[in-house]
Amino acid sequence: MVVSFRWIVKLGTIAVLLVSLNSGVFAQTFVRRGVLLRNQVRMLSARSTTLSGGTLVDLRTDPHFDGNYQTIVNAATHMLDGYTVVKHGGYFPENRGIPRHLQLSWSEVVYHIFNLSEGKELFLYRSPTQNTAEYFIRRKH
Repeated sequence: MVVSFRWIVKLGTIAVLLVSLNSGVFAQTFVRRGVLLRNQVRMLSARSTTLSGGTLVDLRTDPHFDGNYQTIVNAATHMLDGYTVVKHGGYFPENRGIPRHLQLSWSEVVYHIFNLSEGKELFLYRSPTQNTAEYFIRRKH
C-alpha cells in the first residue's frame, strides 16, 4: 500500500486538532469581516446576549476575553487598510474610481468577528471617526 504525503499531513493535522481539543487549549479564530452602519452595531451590542464591551484597551482586562490580546490588537491596527473614507458612500461623482466595496462613509464601521471559547464571540469594530477600535463580547446564539 502506497501512502501519499498529503494523506500523512491530513492525518497529522487531525491528530493535533484532537489532542488540542481534549487538552483545553483554545485560541480565538477569525470568523468573518464586513461593513455595517454604526447604528446597526449599537443595536447589536445592546442585545441581551452581550456580556461586556468597551475600547480596545479595556479588552486586556475583560474577564470574558480569553484569547490572544496581541492578535486582536494587530487585527484592529489594520482594519481600515484598503478602505477610502468618503463623504457619502455609493456611486457619486466624487467617488469616481473608488470601488463601492472599498468605500467607507463616516457613518460606517468595519467589523471582524472572532470565535472565543465557551460559546462566546468577540465583535471587534473600528470607525474612521475614532482613533481606536471598540468591541463587545457576546454569547453565540
